[in-house]
Amino acid sequence: MLKDNLIYYSLILFLLVATTGCMKVKDFTSDEIKWFLAYKKNDTAIFISKRGELDTMFFYKMIPQGDTVREGFGRGYYNENYLSVPYKLSEGSYHHFAFMGDGKTRYDQNIFSISKKSDGTTTFEITFLGTIFNGKELSNIKRLSKYVYYFDSAKATYVGMDMERGKAIKDFTFDIRSGITTFTDERSVKWEKE
Repeated sequence: MLKDNLIYYSLILFLLVATTGCMKVKDFTSDEIKWFLAYKKNDTAIFISKRGELDTMFFYKMIPQGDTVREGFGRGYYNENYLSVPYKLSEGSYHHFAFMGDGKTRYDQNIFSISKKSDGTTTFEITFLGTIFNGKELSNIKRLSKYVYYFDSAKATYVGMDMERGKAIKDFTFDIRSGITTFTDERSVKWEKE
């Protein structure tokens, strides 16, 4: 009986060590992290159109999170780490996110979000004013210089997601040191960060 208990508990201990030991999530790479570095603190950015219209955006510092799933055969066993940078538009902005089904609450958006699972799977998404780049469309991002990238909405995964006013943008430019610098709206009006 003592020998059976010892074998049983040894097996349980082995399974715990084996399943948690192989569940480590690899760190985010410097190439993945570079997108988040402009948002180490909360920041307010004012964009002015060539017509004098304003968009005030509140970019929040990057949020690291993690998740542990231990649900057996249904969802499996894995760990997952996330980074995201949420942002909002002020009420007085030209552009607005669409209302949710309740008609009162506007959708939230993350300009950047990345997740990495212990099985090595990485999911990365860039969303700005309803223009989404993820999956294979991430390869459509054009590097203009060491720090500056150009996003053409015609080459995005989806355009106009969760937007109300100013339904789509044509393009935007991102500097990894300072964030979004310019964008062109659906009317071909250029906006610049003040």
